[in-house]
Amino acid sequence: MYSSEMRRAAVAGTASSSIAEVAAQFGVSPSSLRRWMLRSDLEDRPRSGRPQIQSTADQVVEALVSTAGARISGKDYSTRALAEATGLSQSIVSRAMRGMTVPRDQVRGGDEITVVAGGFPLVIIGIRAADQRGGDDSAGSGGDGGGGSSAVSARRVQRRIAGIVAALRSAGVKHWPQRFDSEHRQTDASAMLELLQAGGRRERFLVFDPHKETSGGVAESQDTAESAAIAVHRDFAEFLDAAKSALATCRDVPGSLLDMLAARVRHGFEGVMWKEASHNDAQRSSISSDSMEISSWLPKETRSITEHLAIALREEIIDSGYEPGDRINPRLLSRRMQVPRSSVDAALRRMVDDKLLDGSRGGTRIPLITTLDVLDLYAGRMAVGEVLLRSLALRPKRYFVPVQLALRQVEASAATKSGIDVEDADLHFQQELARASGLRQSTRAFEALTLRLRLFISVLQLDYSPASDRILIDDRAIFKALSLGDADTAVSAWRGKVDNAVRHMAGLFARRRFDQDLWAQLTRSG
Repeated sequence: MYSSEMRRAAVAGTASSSIAEVAAQFGVSPSSLRRWMLRSDLEDRPRSGRPQIQSTADQVVEALVSTAGARISGKDYSTRALAEATGLSQSIVSRAMRGMTVPRDQVRGGDEITVVAGGFPLVIIGIRAADQRGGDDSAGSGGDGGGGSSAVSARRVQRRIAGIVAALRSAGVKHWPQRFDSEHRQTDASAMLELLQAGGRRERFLVFDPHKETSGGVAESQDTAESAAIAVHRDFAEFLDAAKSALATCRDVPGSLLDMLAARVRHGFEGVMWKEASHNDAQRSSISSDSMEISSWLPKETRSITEHLAIALREEIIDSGYEPGDRINPRLLSRRMQVPRSSVDAALRRMVDDKLLDGSRGGTRIPLITTLDVLDLYAGRMAVGEVLLRSLALRPKRYFVPVQLALRQVEASAATKSGIDVEDADLHFQQELARASGLRQSTRAFEALTLRLRLFISVLQLDYSPASDRILIDDRAIFKALSLGDADTAVSAWRGKVDNAVRHMAGLFARRRFDQDLWAQLTRSG
């Protein structure tokens, strides 16, 4: 296909040469050149015919795979299962998966992943070469590289490589070169560079470094026999190709690493720090911190200091036993968040303005929550939620992929019977329903109501573990109805779900009777 620059050059050439001469010079037909001369715009035009869907399918499959974690090896993430979940053909899904991994004959096992770290502006992958006494035994088999571990299949390694690549792509790492340097830093680059200096003679590192934090383009240390080899890439596509090839030499990709990446992908790959020796602790801290975040499910680009303060505030409420009416200590929050006191004060004022906190009696206090507040909040969420569900029931099936992923998180959390995890997963599921609806204004209103609800739940210290089975049943019913395009059934399940929740919350106010008549009036349909 001819570029727009080539077309312009050919048309410009007709000013001094004949059409036939210019056509021969540029290798085009005279008739094409005449058409270009008649056009005022020589930019590329959309091609006619059926639109290409592979690029869109790649993004959909990446979204599914990036949040699968260690489950990527299971049957739920086969190309057939992914095709059924997305409504795409299996051949299209297969092409998408092939683009994220390596051919099976390139998986040769033996090496070990030692570290994966990420945070603007660096991504680091460390790999230790196999011990020659045991590494050769598994070459070409995708099996164990020595040490007595059981062999794993090449297919498993293939899929797990796809999980890492999908996480890097979905997190938006490819756009880091376009970020302004100091404005977007959330991690300490010097701490990540220390990982490279600590590498041993059998260790090699792949580094994505678009802003030249490391020295040299592609550096390979040769000072001593103990030095590690370091390959630095400025181009994201080149880095991904190198990463896939390097990961293909590993005996396996640890499930704890995949779980951590799945949990962090919504945060733009910021704060990833997985090390071979401490991956169990890293996995545990990642899960606990994510489950405690009041707005971990909000879009990252909308998260401000207010949301970050709300995260720390919720942790403080749970850890310190704050109750309604208690005064908040800004100095304590400043230390916990490691931000200036002035920023905390400004954020607290913002939360007071948003009615998330009480500032009417001097200082900033946990709000006194009444049964009327509860009824008001849930009635608003019920009404906005109905609008979102009716819109979502009309949308194509491809928009349901994030919703289905969120439902799987509810299923996993319900199995653990952890109240905090079930609560977070359920609200995440509701937020994905809102986002998939395509109604931006209603989604923003729903998110604002959800943020207030999270604070209510924290203040009242609700335990949702006894209701985990009921929550899962309701969420499955909503998703099933939406998948069938049955808006009325989805709305009916939603209304029942909200009704159960508000009765549970309002039931905690033993000193005041729950006004059932008022609730019925507020939520009456038709």
